[in-house]
Amino acid sequence: MVSSPFGGVDGIHREMMLKVFELLGIELNHRRVLDVGCGRGYAGDVVTECGGDYFGADLVASRTGVRMVVADGSELPFADATFDAVLCIDVFEHFPDPVAAAREFHRLVRPGGFVFVSAPNYGNVAGLVKKACETFGGYEKDTWAPFGGWKAQELEQFVTGRRLRRVFRAGGFRRARVLAHPFEVDGGLFPWIAHPAMPDSIRFRLQRGFAAIGPWVARVWPGASLHLFWRIDRGG
Repeated sequence: MVSSPFGGVDGIHREMMLKVFELLGIELNHRRVLDVGCGRGYAGDVVTECGGDYFGADLVASRTGVRMVVADGSELPFADATFDAVLCIDVFEHFPDPVAAAREFHRLVRPGGFVFVSAPNYGNVAGLVKKACETFGGYEKDTWAPFGGWKAQELEQFVTGRRLRRVFRAGGFRRARVLAHPFEVDGGLFPWIAHPAMPDSIRFRLQRGFAAIGPWVARVWPGASLHLFWRIDRGG
């Protein structure tokens, strides 16, 4: 959750999450919700506030007081059609087999339910930099990311909007809505802004400039954003 727009290490960006849910038409009242890759389970605070019934799943149990199972995201210990919604917040890019995870989500979600995904988007300049760095820049495949000062990640797959749609179609889903994060257009179009060698004086000017134009750019070209938010419906 270090790179998530919603936070998640020490808390959750509640207002932002509620706004994204509103814009995507996500209603959680009286819904059973599974948060895959839940970290410390802070999204559960928002789900509970919205009237939902929250369960978490992760490889490590790291917070007490949250209903959580320790399990792999592509092999979860629940019966078919157990949940109304699955949340996957800035985890999907780390799955070794994303199609297997999408199929597992499809198995778990009831007809009429949906999956909410927040994921990095490399269908922009950041993606070109990622390919160049992993080919010529000393980074191993699927390790470069602009987060944390360009520090190599354990597994950071090349996710784009087109690829994510293709993965979830292979998993059995058919309909998807996408929303750009307008305040991460800077990272999508100019990822050098997060490079540790970038002088702070220049970084701050760039951040102010992109903050002014980001919402307009995101409306015209959602793929410019470094993060995209998805509502992926299972259908009947």
